[in-house]
Amino acid sequence: MTAVIFISSLVIALVLLPLWAWKWNVKIKTAIWGGIIIGIVTGLIVYWINTAAVDVHVAFLILFELALIIIFTLLIILTRFYRDPERTPPETENVILSPADGTVVYVNRIENPSLLVSTKGNKKYKLEEIASTDMLGNAVYLVGIDMNVLNVHVNRSPVGGKVVLCKRTRGSFISLRRQESEITNERVTTVIDNQKFKIGVIQISSRLVRRIQSYIGEGDDTEIGQRLGAIVFGSQVDVVVPPLEDLSIEVKRGDEVQAGVSVIARFEKKYKE
Repeated sequence: MTAVIFISSLVIALVLLPLWAWKWNVKIKTAIWGGIIIGIVTGLIVYWINTAAVDVHVAFLILFELALIIIFTLLIILTRFYRDPERTPPETENVILSPADGTVVYVNRIENPSLLVSTKGNKKYKLEEIASTDMLGNAVYLVGIDMNVLNVHVNRSPVGGKVVLCKRTRGSFISLRRQESEITNERVTTVIDNQKFKIGVIQISSRLVRRIQSYIGEGDDTEIGQRLGAIVFGSQVDVVVPPLEDLSIEVKRGDEVQAGVSVIARFEKKYKE
């Protein structure tokens, strides 16, 4: 019976967690290690219950294992999701910091700002709230950052300056895996003016998420690395960067970044805030 308990716990955990990892864009390696740990802990608890009780049916023990694995997984997700660690930017001069924790999914140069789009797969969707203005000048770079459920979901200011636009666009809350998520999902677009250039930050919600929290509004001053807001559960953040003189994009697709810590771009000293 002992072997059955531990094997069933590990099998259930190692089947469920990788499936959830695929759905939530979590690394499979993380899911496998998590499955092993949760499976062993669950097995120990069920083994203790089995030795303390009399005539416990195997089917009941397996169902109990399943319930424990789900509970442990949810507790870990909630614990990690609601983290809000204090962070001090390692650099503040002539840099643009990542506004979000996550993985860079694209770095696109867009020559015509009136055609500013976010990209998902092979589809491109116009960001009307910025494209219809002249806030970001001519050509721009668009950096997309995907956030999974294990990332810190508090977003931070990539530069210091004054908020000149903070616009919420209501959406229909479809999965970020769907091509049209950038135009139908709820998002909040923030443009920050540091007196030399402007940076755009677009927070995009995931399916069923009805709230993006904003900590600042139009007219507010913000410091580099300061908290801008938070998105509940899976989400994406795009950064619109103007093509400054001697601009160097420091990230590429697949890079892991941290909000308020990772440098996504550097620029010449003449643009010093």
